[in-house]
Amino acid sequence: MRVVIERRAGSAYCGSMSDRLAAWIRDKLAEHAPEATTDPAAATELAHAWAALTGHGKQIFGMEMPAELPEREALHDECLAVLKRWIAVLDKPAKEHLKQVMTAYSAQHVDK
Repeated sequence: MRVVIERRAGSAYCGSMSDRLAAWIRDKLAEHAPEATTDPAAATELAHAWAALTGHGKQIFGMEMPAELPEREALHDECLAVLKRWIAVLDKPAKEHLKQVMTAYSAQHVDK
């Protein structure tokens, strides 16, 4: 018996791997936005994602960051926009922690 599986435009298996990865990252950015969660740890996860998108971190939301990602700059900008929304709702100690995480990544040397 032969089974035919249709792949629709909204299917997770449609499109290139980089398109699927970019869509997955966007979903994760939305899940970690202050409008989606009140857990300030989400802001720290976004800081790690930001680092991965800038080439300073090796993992993004627990997944190894590929060396090449065509939408990297756009995703970086989207991540930074979500981080800025967190600044408005974080208390002072959480803001300081976020600053320390991002500063530590920024101080790292990146070999290209």
